[in-house]
Amino acid sequence: MTEDSAYTAAAGAHAIAILTEWDEFKSLDYQRIYDSMAKPAFIFDGRNIVDLDEMRKIGFDVYAIGKPTPPPF
Repeated sequence: MTEDSAYTAAAGAHAIAILTEWDEFKSLDYQRIYDSMAKPAFIFDGRNIVDLDEMRKIGFDVYAIGKPTPPPF
């Protein structure tokens, strides 16, 4: 099954993986996505296109290729 938008695809999911640099994924409403996801919610950013600090402020557990992961709180 395919979804017609990133918003419907992420609803209820625990994780999203960003695997492309398409502009669409740079301008999504990640607060809206987070609010619709199951918790804990993860982002795996394989293209380093999201602001990691901003995603963490929203509440995501974020992992990006080639970037250090901060220690747990």
